[in-house]
Amino acid sequence: MKRVLGTPAVEYLPALVMLAVTIAYLTIAYTYTPQARLFPVPVGWLMLPLLALDLVSRTKTPVGESLTRLLNPAAEVEGAEPRFPLLQQLSAVLWVAFFTAALVLIGIMYAVPLYVFGSMRFHGRKSYRTSLIAAASVTVFTWLLFAFALQVELYPGALFSDF
Repeated sequence: MKRVLGTPAVEYLPALVMLAVTIAYLTIAYTYTPQARLFPVPVGWLMLPLLALDLVSRTKTPVGESLTRLLNPAAEVEGAEPRFPLLQQLSAVLWVAFFTAALVLIGIMYAVPLYVFGSMRFHGRKSYRTSLIAAASVTVFTWLLFAFALQVELYPGALFSDF
């Protein structure tokens, strides 16, 4: 297996694929109207330095290993047993799939608080009170940021939109 900076070349693939997707995303976003690209363009540009950090942290160089320890202290030691069982990983993926479906069906203002509350209560095992306060806070912040400050209409969901 070919190695690049001490790391098998195949381990760079996820970050390189995301880099290609991000560049395509930015290219498409710049074709939108100025108001429509208000959110996607900054997100795309933010993704580029994060991907650079990801690529550097994958190297087996002193800088890469230091960066990994700094940004991800819980990173597994090579050869160690996985920290999360497969069922727990599958649950996390399904939870994100549920959130995506909720965004499409019921919209941002309902899906976000449900996701935050459910994640904190059932995955994070926080109290009902803490989960409810966090969900309400995120909802108010989302509304203030997008609907009030940016004056961007949030997606209402397929079930609540006027076709």
